[in-house]
Amino acid sequence: MALASNAVAIASPLSVVPIEPTAAVTLPPELDPFYSPPSGIVADAALGQVLRARTITPAALSALPINVEAWQLLYRTSDSQGNAIATVTTVLRPRGDAPAGGRKLLSYQIQEDSTAQYCAPSYVIQHGSIPADFVNSAESLTAISAGVSQGWTVALPDYQGPNSAYGAPVIAGQATLDGIRAVQSFEPAQLNGTATPTALWGYSGGTIPTSWVAENAHLYAPELNIVGTASGGVALADVERVVRHNTGGVWAGLVSPTLIGIGREYPEVQRVLDARTNDFGRTVNAVKSALCHPQGTNLFPGYDYLGTYIGDEDPLEIPEVKSVIAEVSLGHHTPTMPVFIYHAQNDEIIPSAGTDRLVDKYCQDGDAQITYVREVLAEHISGFISSLPTAFMWIQQRMNGDPAPNGCAITSPISTLTADGALQQVGDVLGDIAGAASGRAIGAGTFGGS
Repeated sequence: MALASNAVAIASPLSVVPIEPTAAVTLPPELDPFYSPPSGIVADAALGQVLRARTITPAALSALPINVEAWQLLYRTSDSQGNAIATVTTVLRPRGDAPAGGRKLLSYQIQEDSTAQYCAPSYVIQHGSIPADFVNSAESLTAISAGVSQGWTVALPDYQGPNSAYGAPVIAGQATLDGIRAVQSFEPAQLNGTATPTALWGYSGGTIPTSWVAENAHLYAPELNIVGTASGGVALADVERVVRHNTGGVWAGLVSPTLIGIGREYPEVQRVLDARTNDFGRTVNAVKSALCHPQGTNLFPGYDYLGTYIGDEDPLEIPEVKSVIAEVSLGHHTPTMPVFIYHAQNDEIIPSAGTDRLVDKYCQDGDAQITYVREVLAEHISGFISSLPTAFMWIQQRMNGDPAPNGCAITSPISTLTADGALQQVGDVLGDIAGAASGRAIGAGTFGGS
């Protein structure tokens, strides 16, 4: 797998671009010229170079302004084939001066799970956006409230890129790392350049970039000071098993956008989608490609997506498809930074057995630093909520400079909410969310953990 940083320069610290004012009307990315720079400018830029910047008004559920400083950065990254593209990251921090030495950075990857640009976090988080993706809006608010309340800067990257390539981890991971580079070079973010302690966090679809970064950051962005990554409900530990498990089931709605998104990055998969799918399958794909995941996930439940393929051959066994599945699956490298992985044993969407095998593979490396929590009394939806406090406490420890234990620690608690401090953490985060939604300044003057 060729990584673009081997051939392209990396942006210099403190790249300076004019900061544009907040747009008078909040347009979806499909109509917003901020997202569409001339291709020549993008190709000539370095990885992570900021091309445009503007202030925004972030809001809970598109309507309730959040009282933080906020900007959006358009920056250069690369797609899965190494081609120059531009995408956006949203930067949020507390109002006021930074602590001595600068703020810390949390890069949070939401579970976008969609193949339309108006579902991207940069649009969803803006005041006046169409409230179609209320799930991502709520998740973004949780990440902002948790991180900014600590005095950290928070980045929400549009890691799927301009073509909304859901399910494609190479573009997602590279866009996330280049987004971190962009934020670290943006002076108003109040960071300390590449020395900034940086953590990444994502759940379900948000683990597509987060887990790829854990495996590949040492190759793509070795200069970054990544203190740890937290991934819950790991999506790509066993791609084939996840697709087979869901096609024809209650959550079959997730299968179609996954293959659509991967096809946008891998022409060989797109050719199969175009030539080997029946008319009904192509109709479903067309409908799904225009929907955000609250709508798309629940459309056509029980739909046997793989059953729409023409011919006798198993579509996942077609050589070019099988090759891409192998490439997008995790397990190519052992993470070189501390990693927190959590996965409900009774996950009904992403079977935990794939994550079990992935962790076992990581743990064969004596240098691995893996904490794996396998909660019993949870499934995919409830596991997001119940494991949030323990994941956040683990991130806080890494941000505070507490070393992660060496080796592998695997536990199977009945409930993660019984961990010391978990319920208090839930209360704190809920209080911060309520405060953010009511307009209270989050994290102003708070340098906790700094």
